[in-house]
Amino acid sequence: MALDGEKLRKIRMSKGISQEKLALMCNVNKRTIQRAEKGSPVALETAAFIADAVGVTPTALKSSQIELFEPTQKAWNDVVLVPMNSGRRIIDTVRKSFEAELTFDVEPTKENVDLLAKLAGLVEPFVPQPWEPYYNQYEPNHAEILEKQAEVNAILPALGEMGVSVFAATYTALRQPPSYDMDEGHMYVTDRTPHVEQPIAVVVISDTGATHLMRQPSDVMPDKCLF
Repeated sequence: MALDGEKLRKIRMSKGISQEKLALMCNVNKRTIQRAEKGSPVALETAAFIADAVGVTPTALKSSQIELFEPTQKAWNDVVLVPMNSGRRIIDTVRKSFEAELTFDVEPTKENVDLLAKLAGLVEPFVPQPWEPYYNQYEPNHAEILEKQAEVNAILPALGEMGVSVFAATYTALRQPPSYDMDEGHMYVTDRTPHVEQPIAVVVISDTGATHLMRQPSDVMPDKCLF
């Protein structure tokens, strides 16, 4: 996470805190503070420590400068997560996948925690559960889906003002779709169950200033990233 270095420096100096003292307060070395004040990215945990030490929220110190994504740095197994500004796209990405991973890579604060919790409550029910019997599967009707998509749309602008964005991507991996055993009453696979190409969704809620995120799933298939 990149901080507004000039703002951090001014707040630190207004409180009479030296770089050395701030480093001690945050349990980091002086070079980390120097990098932060130059606008270089620091770990989310470090950003949280620095903000707490100077008495502000991490969002208040977040840099407005965009951390550029360089396509030339992309490896064959990198999955590029793009910003999602639509509740329909976010929910459809999750519910139309075989599996979905939802990650909150954002520092919770008093200002954003309610919206983050609401977003989680709206999206998590759509995360596929392939190992749940069919009678336990969440099967929303069209009206429910539209309502949830609209609710996500309503909170995205407020999160954006706090520097929080939703990134998502879908890639293809091999999975063994489980079957339901009527006699035993549970889902199962066997050695004979075929591996089938399935869409896997990755959704990350982050307060990074980057235009894209990258992940390297261990099971990604070459040339099978959907977006």
